[in-house]
Amino acid sequence: TFNVDPGKDECLFEDIHGATRVSGSFQVTNGGFLDIDAKVTGPDEKTIYSVQKETEGRFTFMSHETGTYRFCFGNSMSTVTPKTVSFSLLVGEETQQARVAKSEHVTPLEKSVMALAEGLQQIQAEQEYMRMRERAHRNTSESTNARVLWWALIEAGALLLMSVIQIVYLRNFFENKRASNRGV
Repeated sequence: TFNVDPGKDECLFEDIHGATRVSGSFQVTNGGFLDIDAKVTGPDEKTIYSVQKETEGRFTFMSHETGTYRFCFGNSMSTVTPKTVSFSLLVGEETQQARVAKSEHVTPLEKSVMALAEGLQQIQAEQEYMRMRERAHRNTSESTNARVLWWALIEAGALLLMSVIQIVYLRNFFENKRASNRGV
């Protein structure tokens, strides 16, 4: 989780080997309309993933070459509100084709273990994504509850004020009427 100041870009860098599966997810949890620009760039400066004004997003790709990959989040559309972004990145192992010359070198048991490990990584990534969503929804709920509380207090104060004004007005009205009836 990190902050992106208004009108600025925040970039994270990761060294990744070629032929590696990379998965990531992001979610804006606080700030303005909860939207941000996201861009993933490879070592050759080619754009792999790009979205604009999104609240959340996910991406998965196979790295095409070894090098430093850049994950940037831009808050250029905002002039005063910083954004809080939760970002999760999962860099897998190099694919089996990159490490082994032939598939017969891998036993069926090893293939099953690798499939289970990959499934476990996907489950962990999904859990992290759900935690980010829960955090964002909790923040929204707490903000709404605070607004409802303040509105209820203002409403109660207005009702109390109106009651006092009505009592004072009616008391003055009847006192004036009684005084005018005595004078007759």
